[in-house]
Amino acid sequence: MDLFRMFISLRYISIIAVISSFIGAVLLFVLGAFKVAGALGVMILGGDPVRLMVEAHGADSATSGVVILVINAVDSFLFALILLIFSYGIYTLFINSDFAQSDKYPPWIRIKSIAQLKLYLTQVVLTILFVQFLEIVIVNGDHLLDWNAIVLPAGILFLAGAIYLMQAGHAEGE
Repeated sequence: MDLFRMFISLRYISIIAVISSFIGAVLLFVLGAFKVAGALGVMILGGDPVRLMVEAHGADSATSGVVILVINAVDSFLFALILLIFSYGIYTLFINSDFAQSDKYPPWIRIKSIAQLKLYLTQVVLTILFVQFLEIVIVNGDHLLDWNAIVLPAGILFLAGAIYLMQAGHAEGE
């Protein structure tokens, strides 16, 4: 019986993933805020303080540089949300399962299975890929007729189809 208790107590080691993911999420939220501040600096100061950052992303003007910085900020925020969802999901599934059963929280945030956690994570990844595609369209708008430009939207389409099938399978399993 001691071996069983020891095995069950090993689930608390997942607190490392919870804390690390939460710290990563906080760092990405701060990074996103810095990117928005950089975009604000480009708009107000004409881009001198962050000119290298804007040029590094392929922008040809301050306005498109602002758009790219804001899109990058959204990308950082979305990835931070992935880390928050992952952190919350691991906490709920492995450490405090009573937390997910509470009616104090809305149903969309109650993670009851790893399949549901994977579904949420893939939906956010799909959104991140779409934001990346939007950034590519803004930066390389005149080179979209190349076959390489079709790869990312095709991947997004296939991933969306996979998510649809996962949701259909998840709905049948309930």
